Amino acid sequence: MMLSSPDVTPEQQEIYDYRPFNMAIIAPAGCGKTEALAYRAKGLLERFDFSGNGRKLLIISFTNQARDNIRERLAKYISAQELRRHVTVCNFHGLAARIIQAHGNVIGLDDTWEIADYDWVSKTLEKQTRYREIRAQVSAALRNAKLSHLSDYEVMEELKSRSGQIGQFAVSIENTRLKRKIITYDDQLRTALWILRDQRVSQVYRNHFFAALVDEFQDLTSQQLQLVKALCGNSVTYAGDIAQSIFSFAGADPNYISQEISKSCSKLITLSTSYRSAPAVLDAVNSLSCLTGGKHLSAAFPSHWGNGGLSGFASFKDDNHEASWVVGMAQHILRHCPNQRVGIISRTAFRSGAIKRLLASKGIDYADWGNGAFSPRAAKVLRDICNGIEAKSFNDTQDIHRYIQQQFAALEIPTEEFADAASWLNDQYSQYQNGSLKISEIKSNIKVRKTRGALATDSGIHCLTGHAGKGQQFDWVFIVGFEQGTMPYYKAEDKNEEARILSVMISRARIGFVVTSASTVGKQSGKKHSEFLYYLQKNSNFINGHADIVKWCSAADWSAIAHM
Repeated sequence: MMLSSPDVTPEQQEIYDYRPFNMAIIAPAGCGKTEALAYRAKGLLERFDFSGNGRKLLIISFTNQARDNIRERLAKYISAQELRRHVTVCNFHGLAARIIQAHGNVIGLDDTWEIADYDWVSKTLEKQTRYREIRAQVSAALRNAKLSHLSDYEVMEELKSRSGQIGQFAVSIENTRLKRKIITYDDQLRTALWILRDQRVSQVYRNHFFAALVDEFQDLTSQQLQLVKALCGNSVTYAGDIAQSIFSFAGADPNYISQEISKSCSKLITLSTSYRSAPAVLDAVNSLSCLTGGKHLSAAFPSHWGNGGLSGFASFKDDNHEASWVVGMAQHILRHCPNQRVGIISRTAFRSGAIKRLLASKGIDYADWGNGAFSPRAAKVLRDICNGIEAKSFNDTQDIHRYIQQQFAALEIPTEEFADAASWLNDQYSQYQNGSLKISEIKSNIKVRKTRGALATDSGIHCLTGHAGKGQQFDWVFIVGFEQGTMPYYKAEDKNEEARILSVMISRARIGFVVTSASTVGKQSGKKHSEFLYYLQKNSNFINGHADIVKWCSAADWSAIAHM
């Protein structure tokens, strides 16, 4: 029997009602994609005849934050018991690691092989050359070879075909990896696919997962698409938006993926009404559509947003003055609306340095998405391991990483939270070995979560990068570092992708956003504002200057805003 609910849109109801497993959903930011996926999951689970067969619905996201976000939304439609019994929610690398650990023996991997929870390639290269450019080229050569080839033999043959110093370095690193029995981050997906070449293994997973939902299809690599198809064939619902494709550096190929999805999906539904953002935010996103290729968005309930929300630009003489103003504005907002969320987003992690230093010096609590925030139990385990490392002596970084892995393995509770904690701690100790962190700083970075919910749903101030914020939502967004060379980033080859990154950052906001620039950042002076400001200023409601933004805030109805 078809389910109808007054709380869902006609498009979401159509997504729920569609019985075949193969579907594509084009969903720009804020148009209810996560809600639609969760509702789609409810429909698939209610219609599927489990009959004690233990089959599951697979839901795949890219990041841990996105995974947590969709779990929160699923809880609205699906009971905790049903989630445990019939749904697997994971990211791609977590899924690949499970396949390797369960079936690695079919390609000759035994339990002495280690899935590295840290950037093994970078750490190994740092010992062999001090030249950053060479390290970057070797890393790229290894990554590209492993995006195109599956077996270790095929990878090695590809690397050997490269001439010159970079090729020799890459072959040397790969030989070392094989000798030490390491599976790096770049090895995980291809190794899982290598294993799934065995029809016996692939059939096990085809029998286990009856269908899959894939979030953010525009960020898929061809390898990730192969993995989804190996596990579930064409029984897949894909949701995403080409205008939000910002991961080409990681191998994403949105045009190819779109073509492949169109071949296998019998139903296409496009969402274009935003239920997240105020008209002022949507106007800014629409103004960039000539660069992003995005669809024109409109607010579902424009009158809900009072005077339409806030969009503006403020410039400062240096990044310290910028930080002082942004932090002051964030505090002003939270005094009026303590349950809201303020995202301070930068194109690069470096550019938010002045913000974080100011927050720390003032003792202002904030969530640093580059640091760890864990449950009390996980935080205690992390501190105990840190204390153990302090009490021991180690020969090198590898010994520390091995010790960390052994300590977590001894817990015998391989939950995703503890896997995330292990990965975070490995990264922290890699920085310690490089001299950029002290052990006391690592311990101080272990934060206990204030709530039981996900980091992505906590109120207060959040500091993150544009890529980390993909798929997330804040009430207010401040985009710092809106200078030429930072936004668009001077190393970027595709200016349109940089515009898509900006659009993604803006579209995280519900009520309002402000972009800020500084003429001097650190020791670099004479910086000019981003060329993208030209597009934002086309909107008649766009506010120029921090004085006028403050004036807007002074006249705002904060009682109403607190309940938006």
